[in-house]
Formats: sequence, C-alpha cells, structure tokens
Amino acid sequence: MITEELIKPKLNPVPEDKLKVLNYAQDRFFKEGFYKITMDEISKELGMSKSTLYKYFPSKLEMLDEAIFMLISTVKSRVKSSIASDGNAVEKFVMVIRVLTATITKFSDKFMSDLQHHAPHIWVRVDETRKKLLYENISKIIIQGQKEELIKKYPPELIITLITGAIRGVVNPQFLISTKFSYNDAVHFAFKILLNGILTEKGQVIFNKIKL
Repeated sequence: MITEELIKPKLNPVPEDKLKVLNYAQDRFFKEGFYKITMDEISKELGMSKSTLYKYFPSKLEMLDEAIFMLISTVKSRVKSSIASDGNAVEKFVMVIRVLTATITKFSDKFMSDLQHHAPHIWVRVDETRKKLLYENISKIIIQGQKEELIKKYPPELIITLITGAIRGVVNPQFLISTKFSYNDAVHFAFKILLNGILTEKGQVIFNKIKL
C-alpha cells in the first residue's frame, strides 16, 4: 500500500550552522537560481559571519553541490523505502514516480538554466548518481513485476535501460527548459508511455486504478 510514511527522509547528522546554510541554499537556489547570488548576500541574510560560512563552504559551487546531494540523499532514502514496501510492482513504480515528481518540481527554470550554463560538471555527477540509483532499484521492480505477471516477459535489462534512458532524457536541464510541459507533466507522461508498453493486462488494471 502507498503511504506517506514511505517518503520520509533519513539524513545523516549535519552541524546546525551547516544545515542552516544548506536549507537556505536548497530553498533559494532551487527557486531563484544561484549564479547571481553572492556569498556576501548569503552571509548577511543568514546573519552568519563570512568566516563561519567559508569554513563549511569555500565556494558557492561547493555549497550548491552539497545542497543538491543532500536532496539526492533524501531521494535515495525515499526510493529505497518504496522498493522495500509490501506493495506490488505497479504500486512501487507509482511510488517512485511520485518521489521523482516531488523532487523535480522543486526546481525552477532559472535554477535549471544556471545549472546547465554555470555548473554542468555538477549536473554530470547528478546524472551518473541518478543513473545508478534508478538502475539498481528499477531492476528490482521489473523482476518482481514479472513474477507477479504484472510486467511483460521482455528482457529485464532492456526494460531497465529504456526506462533509465527515458528518465535521463526527460529530466535534464536542456529538455525541461525548452519543453512546453510542466516538470510534473513531463515525468508523468514519460512514465505513462513506458508503463503502457510493459504492463500486462493485469498490470494495466492495477495502474489505471491508481492516481499519480
């Protein structure tokens, strides 16, 4: 069964001052972009000395990197909780879709544009981490779904490669900035197209009863 409990994050302890900065960075960078925001501005807004700020983050890009990967840590926890749940494969797919949608909708066009133009190396790391996370976890859903006769008996490796490739193609700065779809719709449409191609009739019945 899909429950809110399955999307609660579990993060490693972070020093209070550092966590304060990371929360600020996630909130402001993701909404407004990061390129034009200065370290002086961050220091003043947080009421934190520059020496304390630079102790944790020697540069704004390092702050950005940690803010993004703190979010990814949350995503990993939520995805793994979804996979470990008692639900069937279709329900688990939907839980993963919800996690990805909740994550991508945090990002504004400005943030994605800044990431593409001013920190592409960070996006490369994000993409590689995401690829590994998806491959490891989607494979478990595919295998379970085929045992439950909810997913067609196509080669699992091919299904996994197609799904991870589609997600990487849709959820990336260049596509999301240029598309007319909302981030939420882009993820939903991509998954619906993919699932309609791999689900059995039994799987389709379950999927059609679940609201994304």
